[in-house]
Amino acid sequence: MHRPKTLRCVGTWWSALALCACPLVLWSGAAAAQDWPAKPVKIVVPFSPGGSSDQLARLYAAELSASFKQQFYVENRAGSSGAVGSAQVARAEPDGYTFVNAGSGPHLTGPAINLNIGYDPLKDFTHVAMEGADSFVLIASAALGAASIADLIRVGRGKPLTSASPGPGSLGHLLLERLKRRTGLDIQHVPAANSGMNEVLGNHISLTITTLLTSGEQIKAGRVVPPAVATRERHPAYPAIPTFVEQGFGDVRGDTWFWLAGPKNLPVDIVTRLNAEMRRINKTAKMREQFERLALSTMDLDPAAVAKFIADEYAFWAPLAKEAGLAVQ
Repeated sequence: MHRPKTLRCVGTWWSALALCACPLVLWSGAAAAQDWPAKPVKIVVPFSPGGSSDQLARLYAAELSASFKQQFYVENRAGSSGAVGSAQVARAEPDGYTFVNAGSGPHLTGPAINLNIGYDPLKDFTHVAMEGADSFVLIASAALGAASIADLIRVGRGKPLTSASPGPGSLGHLLLERLKRRTGLDIQHVPAANSGMNEVLGNHISLTITTLLTSGEQIKAGRVVPPAVATRERHPAYPAIPTFVEQGFGDVRGDTWFWLAGPKNLPVDIVTRLNAEMRRINKTAKMREQFERLALSTMDLDPAAVAKFIADEYAFWAPLAKEAGLAVQ
């Protein structure tokens, strides 16, 4: 007869203890966030050293180390087109000591193409702050005689065209597939190293869609012709190149973006502080000079706007992957 009463008392005692403990747990988490960073912070670059993602991560790591008086360091974890390093961060503790230098490939097109990639690009990450974007540009061989999309359509009606891209399933490849469908041109995709720039220079391939960082020197030297750039507005470093948008192809656009992300459920205080500091860094003369040198662009977004931008970009790129028939189960 007394056992149920005893159990009720024990349950009440434990409930009271749990209620008392909750504020302590919340206070402990808040205190940890307030003291952050108390040890070195790792930024995982999901690619090999030397690329755009690696260069940007090292720029920010140096600046953030100086800002927070604590070491921010880069760890390269390449594999599966960025999926290996990204998955590692998705599974990390959300304590503010592990981040990924996120990019359009592993976080936008990769999950759309590979449904078993091991993480959800929107649900499994906290998207903290924007870094920079390398813009895509359509490059034509000088011998093709196509200085605009209208020229390309005119030339392409008389003969089949060939093209290269950074690789099957890459953002450049997806843009190329959409351009083919919108123009009705017969454009054969040819695998080629270095986005096919050497083949275009040698007039062995008609076209390629690559980045301004890759092709900029050849454009400036007049060795290739850029009929269109894939930015929403004309690129400030290349104002003479018209956009796809102004030539009537508003859905053939895109940049390859890089941004800082951590595991889901990162403390709001850490996200807010990091976001504010990275936005401040982006406005410094030093970083503006780096962006100009690399022909990169950036955006000044708070954490909520960053998350919305990534979600909107995923909604844009995922259908392109399926449209190109690249999605796998």
